Amino acid sequence: MSSRAFEKAEPREHYLADRTRSMVANGADSYFLDVDATGEVFRDHGEGHEMTKAEDRDMRLARMGRLSKDLVLGSESAQSWANGVLAFNHGSGTPVADGLWKLERDKEQWGGYYPAKAPGAFFQPVSLPEELATAMYDPRYRIPLYETALHESLVNAERWELSYDKLPEQKTTRSLLAMLYNTPLNYVLDGPTLEQNGAELAALQTYFSPLHRAAGTQRMTSFAWLTADRDVQRTVFGGGALTVTANFGTTTHDGLPAQCVDAQLRNDAQPRRLCPARLSG
Repeated sequence: MSSRAFEKAEPREHYLADRTRSMVANGADSYFLDVDATGEVFRDHGEGHEMTKAEDRDMRLARMGRLSKDLVLGSESAQSWANGVLAFNHGSGTPVADGLWKLERDKEQWGGYYPAKAPGAFFQPVSLPEELATAMYDPRYRIPLYETALHESLVNAERWELSYDKLPEQKTTRSLLAMLYNTPLNYVLDGPTLEQNGAELAALQTYFSPLHRAAGTQRMTSFAWLTADRDVQRTVFGGGALTVTANFGTTTHDGLPAQCVDAQLRNDAQPRRLCPARLSG
């Protein structure tokens, strides 16, 4: 829809303001504005609300700016030009291969938007085909360019439909990547999920929270592969405020067991260790 048409109508009709009020009437203090910051902008040739692509972007920034004054605002696959008005971004945390869309359209395998209390699209576990899993999650082929550029500006996350429990075979890799990049995991929760996996999720959050509090607004100042096979990787935030070493391999490296991560804050005497696979089961 035309952002120019919305802006011209807003003083009279209040479409955007009314929509926002209705969505936060339950007390929510965070708002997700889908696709406004993705970078796909449009021209409008309609009489009375003409706009260029540059003007579309400016008006998107204006409405995001209004929302961000009172709400913790996020958008999808946010581009760098929107980082000044956003607090978080869904979608850029994982390089998505084309095969994912075909898989998601298979409702029997992926799950649909039902039942209402626990839609399969979010709660039904899925096994990714090997090629798709490699393209999306193999750490040997990943470089945290988004975090290098924007870590201190906004909180980055994976796509909203890729919850932590959705892909059981990738849980360990995803948790190690989250700690290495200092970005939060996506959790989809209901009563049964908390009863079954609550202890595991709580342990992950207990480990991550102090690291993110210390370095969530710090730049990623270093990224390095510590082994030739790229299985052991290290990041540094804030020039030493936080140092994280993740071992994605199958053997111990320099005292760090396989499939484990060590994180050390500047004033820590010893690294804090997490071995995610040991939390479940």
